[in-house]
Amino acid sequence: MNTLYIIFVSIGLLYSLYSAIIYNKRRLEDKKSTNEALETMVFHRELTEEERSLLDGLQKEEEFKKTHKRIDDKVYLIKGAYKRHGIETRYNTTWHNLIGGLEVTMDDRALDYIKDINIAEVVKTDKLPLVIGLNHDFSLLGHIAAEKQLESGGLGKMPASGAELINNRKQTVHEIQAVKKLWQGTLGAFIMVSALFFMALTSIWGVDVQKGVIPGGILFLIALYFVWRKPKYNKSKDVRVMKGIPTFTAILDAAQNIKGVKAFIGKTELKYEGLWLPFMASGEDNTVVDVDVTIDGRLMRFGPHLSLGDEEKRFPSKAWYRHCIIAITAVIAAIVVWTLVLRSRYYVLIEWEQGLPFIEDVFLSVPGIFFVLNLFLIAIHGPLAIIGYSYNKKRKKNIHRYYSQLIEV
Repeated sequence: MNTLYIIFVSIGLLYSLYSAIIYNKRRLEDKKSTNEALETMVFHRELTEEERSLLDGLQKEEEFKKTHKRIDDKVYLIKGAYKRHGIETRYNTTWHNLIGGLEVTMDDRALDYIKDINIAEVVKTDKLPLVIGLNHDFSLLGHIAAEKQLESGGLGKMPASGAELINNRKQTVHEIQAVKKLWQGTLGAFIMVSALFFMALTSIWGVDVQKGVIPGGILFLIALYFVWRKPKYNKSKDVRVMKGIPTFTAILDAAQNIKGVKAFIGKTELKYEGLWLPFMASGEDNTVVDVDVTIDGRLMRFGPHLSLGDEEKRFPSKAWYRHCIIAITAVIAAIVVWTLVLRSRYYVLIEWEQGLPFIEDVFLSVPGIFFVLNLFLIAIHGPLAIIGYSYNKKRKKNIHRYYSQLIEV
């Protein structure tokens, strides 16, 4: 066992050393190509007063604080292929972006606009040049301005986005339920997991009863309240009504296979329901649509047909995640306490043929009561989880059929 451990640790260390060597080799190449690319940067224009104000505001944000301080107000053009590499650490991955051999600081949203050959607008900072525009499509400052307008609710054209904010409102009750109802009671379910954990300590390891049963029992009662209490939903969020032409960008994996699609109105990324995408993309190109989104981009309505609120009215959702969490936890707990404690007692008592003491020693013991409690939870929440899951699948099919008929008409 120790030999295998040493082998695996050695392999891990060797791989880490190899990764570090390759990474540092790339960093040396990056430094060389960056120095060469800096000499070929072409002056393009001066920052406008509005752009300077937005960049100064960006400087105050936590992500850029005390870093990437702008050197001057000049905007330069760089051109070339895009490369990205990094090194993965235990808690994070450090990425390095290069355009035309020049290492730059680039917002991840710009990745949606990458081409084979790229033209980028950059400003010099005390660290790496900052990309403020890419391929005449991405505008970092446009994104920032659009986010500020979306947050404030200021009506009118949104900067550099082609979209317009035309109205403000609050979420309806049905829209809140459509977003939150499935998760109703899950806080109680997770508290239930903790309660069963404390009870299991007493049952499995034979610690003092009060060390597991008392905190477990208290948490169990609290969990029951949160699982079955009357729903309490969050306050209505602000909803922005926007008008613009929707655009879609494919998300590709390493093998260039499509693994997802991003949707936008202007510079605002839309977080949509999965089954909405075919209907959202079915419209004619360059068709202006109205959308209702929360400040974080969550779609409440898209065009005249797709609406979370209408879905919830016609096909009410059911909270079933809580039942699934509790049932799975109870199954695991029951299997563990039976395998580690009750199974051995069962076979010993059967062998001795003790009759009534069998019931007392197995099912009236602390582990036995805990086992029966889990069976009780499984009997209640197992069927509810299965029924809820089946209902949810049927609900999605009905919603898809409803939109298909509605949009075809």
